[in-house]
Amino acid sequence: MLRIRPLFAAAFVVGLTGAAHAETPRAAIITRGFAHPESVLLGPSLRYVSSIGAELEPLKKDGDGFISIVDAQGRLVERRAFTGLDAPKGMALIADELYVADIDRIVGFDLQTHQRTFVVQMDCEQPCLLNDIAVVDDRLLFSDTLRGRLYDLDPKTRQVTLLTKDIPGANGIAWDKARGEAIIVALGSDFAGGHLFTWSSARGVRQIPNSPFGIFDGVAVLPNGRVLVSDWISFAGRPGAMLDLDPATGTASAFPLQTSIRGPADFSFDEAGNRLWIPATLDDAVVILPVPEDYTSAQESRLEGRAGLSHTAAVGR
Repeated sequence: MLRIRPLFAAAFVVGLTGAAHAETPRAAIITRGFAHPESVLLGPSLRYVSSIGAELEPLKKDGDGFISIVDAQGRLVERRAFTGLDAPKGMALIADELYVADIDRIVGFDLQTHQRTFVVQMDCEQPCLLNDIAVVDDRLLFSDTLRGRLYDLDPKTRQVTLLTKDIPGANGIAWDKARGEAIIVALGSDFAGGHLFTWSSARGVRQIPNSPFGIFDGVAVLPNGRVLVSDWISFAGRPGAMLDLDPATGTASAFPLQTSIRGPADFSFDEAGNRLWIPATLDDAVVILPVPEDYTSAQESRLEGRAGLSHTAAVGR
């Protein structure tokens, strides 16, 4: 039975109210002041955090969603930098344009003026929940969780193309440039648990062999080609988990977390700083964690002989 254990015995956690930073580069940072944060996007110098709002209502059109700006040290710069949103989730950057998925539309903002410059409204014949966005060249891939779909959007023409509707509970997306495919994590059509998938224009959608099972949200591709995935475990407030896996085989292991994270959602990997920026949705916080060096280098020996982990095995449940 595999259990997650803290990796750094000497590390400590610094709790912030939006304006402090860690005293050591190997410590975790917790930045507070958000409202059910769902996604963290890394820009060249700043970070962007989307908040669903005061209530955890991902489908409610109440206008209280917003995007915050955080600096590279984890300090809250501007809490409500981009507004006029309902329940914003995944984000993406192309040049000076910030795109965000907001229930049934993709909204764009000018990074400098913070003014809304772009809206593509989806014609949802049944309820939809646009969730994550990934950039592929100058185009956007985005997921619809309720309808299990993956779409392509050309921001220049605003043309939307359905790529597949065969990913139950499609959630986080990461583009694997080396393999020329998208990795999509899912939470299932009933939100009780799903699997991991890949999509490419050449092969279409495929479930990853021996895919783990979980309430998956965020996903990131590491420099060594391995993949990190966040798992809520449950929506009842239990601490979540992170998995590290080989996308070719589904072979997985638990990624050690230094602190409890409830509702680990759409995180980002900072390659330059070798850190994870994880929104803790149920704690109204963003947790910034250092990544052990062996998670960005070859890991075949450490994982040799492991079968793909199920959601249950990965968390010791």
